[in-house]
Amino acid sequence: MPSQKKESYQDIQDKSSKGIKWVGIAELFIRFFQYGTTIVLARILSPEDFGVIGIALIFTQLAYVLFDFGFSSALIQKKDIREEHYSTTFLIYIASAASYVVLVLLLAPTIAAFFELPILEPILQTLTILFVFYALNAMPRIRLQKEMRFKRFGSLQIISVFFYGVVTISCALLGYGLWSFVYGILAEQFILTLLLNIFAWWKPHFKFDKTAFKELMHFGSNVLGTRVVGYLNANAPNFIIGKVLGPTALGYYSIAYQLVEFPVQRISKNVLRVMFPAFSKLQDNLDDYKDLYKTTVYHLLLILMPVFVGLILIAPFLVELLYGEKWLPAIVPLQLLSAAGFFRSVWATTSVVFLSKGVPKIELKINLSFSLILIPVLIFSATFGLVEIAASVSVVTWFFLFVAQHKAIKLIQMRWIGLFRVYLLPAVGVISFTAIIIVFNQIGLTGFSILSQLVVTVLTSIVVYILLVLKFDKNILKKLIKFIGAR
Repeated sequence: MPSQKKESYQDIQDKSSKGIKWVGIAELFIRFFQYGTTIVLARILSPEDFGVIGIALIFTQLAYVLFDFGFSSALIQKKDIREEHYSTTFLIYIASAASYVVLVLLLAPTIAAFFELPILEPILQTLTILFVFYALNAMPRIRLQKEMRFKRFGSLQIISVFFYGVVTISCALLGYGLWSFVYGILAEQFILTLLLNIFAWWKPHFKFDKTAFKELMHFGSNVLGTRVVGYLNANAPNFIIGKVLGPTALGYYSIAYQLVEFPVQRISKNVLRVMFPAFSKLQDNLDDYKDLYKTTVYHLLLILMPVFVGLILIAPFLVELLYGEKWLPAIVPLQLLSAAGFFRSVWATTSVVFLSKGVPKIELKINLSFSLILIPVLIFSATFGLVEIAASVSVVTWFFLFVAQHKAIKLIQMRWIGLFRVYLLPAVGVISFTAIIIVFNQIGLTGFSILSQLVVTVLTSIVVYILLVLKFDKNILKKLIKFIGAR
């Protein structure tokens, strides 16, 4: 690959802004389709169906994390990339896909027996097709991200998620039940693989280079370790709930978790996915790096803090209105997981620091420590019930957010006082609208319908928050427009 001209800080900011804009647009459409699909399915299918597919995805998604070997992050972070790096990674992915297909086929009967759910066996075996799709779409996807071509990538994602919704809902209406999820997931990945290879084609080179492999493995091994531990931490509640409390309880947890995952995965992690190449390019320029980090965290907090607090406030209305009375046991877990979701979103900003500065080992150690604490706590809390598990997740996540943040700001030579200033305005806005809504609810929403209560609560929150933010940061609209590249 020919050497590229070194980009200025302004060039990197411009590309990041445009990337965030297009990722944001894509996520609006993706979330619209995904939430719409989930709402329809929740009305047709049972909590048990959601729980069973949740158990199946624990294992197929874990295999996907292992399948990557951390090479995708290594390819994005590495400054000097040769074609040998791409071809070596491609061959590794093909070998991984074949290995995991065989592994899941062999383990499916044992997994089904462990959870006492015979239907899991054929579902897991059918979902092994996903690994073939992952191997075939990985290189176009990685190259689009490294080159920060997020407009194209986002457009292809929107189309694939649309197909997921159409196929899944159609199958549910035709009476396929639990299998509707399976067919929808496979349809989504098939379309995404097809489109990536049409519009972002990369010609495979079947050449394995030992030097390239060692270079990628040096960085990727720590990323892989972090992702595996992080995935186990995120899915340990699913595993324990599925085994101890059963698939129905897991269905309630899954619905709550899906609502929280929107701001975690679709806002914070997608914005940070865009910013990762930008931070990597600035890894040797500490002043610009710190400036970009504070700017990124500030704008994320302005969006995420009211979103998560809002979820806590409207959870009783939202669950009943969208999903129906049979999903009411998901309300309190949703409120507790919303707090955990905010902590995870902020934690994700530290992950980008560790990766872009080339020290993923720090994050690996933090995640290992998190796992050693979380899993015993979850096992203990499972004896009490679903609410206690959700509370445990929130408390342990809060503690380790503090640990990760301390390590990150120390690495980039930033003081806590500087970080507190970034938090101040979003926190004041959220506290203010929360107090107003609590008072407002106490004096007279009881006679209104569920929909009316939800609308009034949301509109009040938005108006109060925007007015307060504008009062103390009159240029916030210009900053946000610049940040998302809407110019």
